[in-house]
Amino acid sequence: MHKFLLVFLMSFLSAQQSYKLSYSNSPLSEKGKIVFKIKNIKDERIKVPKQYPSIWARPITIQVYNDEKKEYESTNYVSDDIDCFNTDGCFGKMTYLKKNQSREYEVEIIPGRISRAFKEKKKYRFKLSFDTYAFSGCNDFVTDWLYYQN
Repeated sequence: MHKFLLVFLMSFLSAQQSYKLSYSNSPLSEKGKIVFKIKNIKDERIKVPKQYPSIWARPITIQVYNDEKKEYESTNYVSDDIDCFNTDGCFGKMTYLKKNQSREYEVEIIPGRISRAFKEKKKYRFKLSFDTYAFSGCNDFVTDWLYYQN
């Protein structure tokens, strides 16, 4: 019984975790770059990467526009996953953000690991997942649809 209560309490406390960072992004630029922004919304300092390598922005959903049907259709793109167990090794040097401070990262998406999914000269839309769990302890940030024409 004690083990059950301990597991229940730990689950409850982890569900009550409050996010310390807020995220936003710009639209994809014509040069294939996106600006990813992290802002500290808590009172204490938060550790964030000095630079954000593009490999940590993973494409998770890619769709191609079907001209005949006039709608986007899913592709069978499978993203390769990367594991990070050491934030210093994965993200490089870290820095601190004080309350309400933010940091912007210009991340090159195209060309990059997503480019191999754009095989044809068509319109595409995709979502990116920015791996932020390793340094924030919260869910990864996922963008809204980003658009690209090959």
